[in-house]
Amino acid sequence: MEYLEIQGGKPLKGTVEISGAKNSAFPILSAALLIKGKMRFYNLPKILDILGFLEILKDLGVEVQEEDDSFVVDTSRDISTKILSSEYHNLRGTQTLLGALIGRNGEAGLPSLGGCNIGTRPIDLHIKGIKALGVNIGWEGGYLKAKVKDKLRGNLVYFDFPSVGATENLIIAATLASGETLIENAAKEPEVRDLVRFLNLAGANIEMNGSGVIKIKGVKNLHPVDYRIIPDRIESSTYLIMGIMTKGNIVLKNCNPWDFEPVIMKLREAGADININGNEIRGKYRERLHGVNVKTLPFPGFPTDVQPQMMALLSTAQGTSVVIETIFENRFRAAEELIKMGANIRIEGNTSVITGVDTLKGGSVTAPDLRGGAALLIAALSSEGISKIFEPYHIDRGYENAIKKIIGLGGVIERRNIT
Repeated sequence: MEYLEIQGGKPLKGTVEISGAKNSAFPILSAALLIKGKMRFYNLPKILDILGFLEILKDLGVEVQEEDDSFVVDTSRDISTKILSSEYHNLRGTQTLLGALIGRNGEAGLPSLGGCNIGTRPIDLHIKGIKALGVNIGWEGGYLKAKVKDKLRGNLVYFDFPSVGATENLIIAATLASGETLIENAAKEPEVRDLVRFLNLAGANIEMNGSGVIKIKGVKNLHPVDYRIIPDRIESSTYLIMGIMTKGNIVLKNCNPWDFEPVIMKLREAGADININGNEIRGKYRERLHGVNVKTLPFPGFPTDVQPQMMALLSTAQGTSVVIETIFENRFRAAEELIKMGANIRIEGNTSVITGVDTLKGGSVTAPDLRGGAALLIAALSSEGISKIFEPYHIDRGYENAIKKIIGLGGVIERRNIT
């Protein structure tokens, strides 16, 4: 059994390079299926989830070649309409292949929409949006199957909730549809903007002005383009919190501060010293932080993907903090493990009440999911003594070269195996 062994209590100092955004890579690689030809993608994070997704693309008929600083993706050959690779069925990134396969082949078959066990992730909005374009869709033999009735036609779609995945799926499917598609109450996340930018560079006609309305005028075809994925705002937030909680002084390079401004503002409110210089951020610990209240919301609100890391940080902040989770009802799974390390956290429905303790103690804990694993990693690095984090593959799913980056900042961490 694999685990991470961490010697806590050492302030992290130095510079860390932020990798490409995991949640941008999925929809952009999916959208590449609408194009026939070779494309080169830069800043694609080499993490378990993305490498698994590339294997799915290979199974569909895409040629993928890894080079030193990029991946070359060739979509020239015929693409299968059905995902067969059972090993990667649970990847959340497969969701946007629904819109991509419909847009390219007129039909699709997906085994699931996968992801971490952080709560219900209904696909009703995905189905609603795809159906509106003239598609028959439903479950058959354990597969979500979809087929265009006549041809894809633009339509007006209103989402009851600004779902990121459903917005991305509909954008991709509507790009080659005839006529105009209007998405109201669409997601505004930076990853959605990144997808739109990629498609527009490839010849799409998509307008996204940040108002929650996206207008897509269907085009007949797209052309290959090379593209650089935006920096990962969740990884940026994680390392910023990590540096501050370990009482350190770190600089994030290659990040977009405006993409995770709510995190920066909450850290400042808690007493952290944060300075922004273009695409660099310095996060510095000044004195013991004090508690703040946090409520997760769709962008531009506080991101749910940073809530567990923030909960870890607040566990040693002076006073009481209240964290309200409005996106996923099972997002507090890391709390039980943090309590094993001495945190004082009480869960009441979708709210966690955190009373800060002086310090956490090292212990043996298990990563419950991707972001919960990151929270435990932050806690272990800041705690007294040695910690062991089991099931570290959750962390590997979303953080490129995490051990190497932490060691580069002065952290003491090693991957071990129980034989």
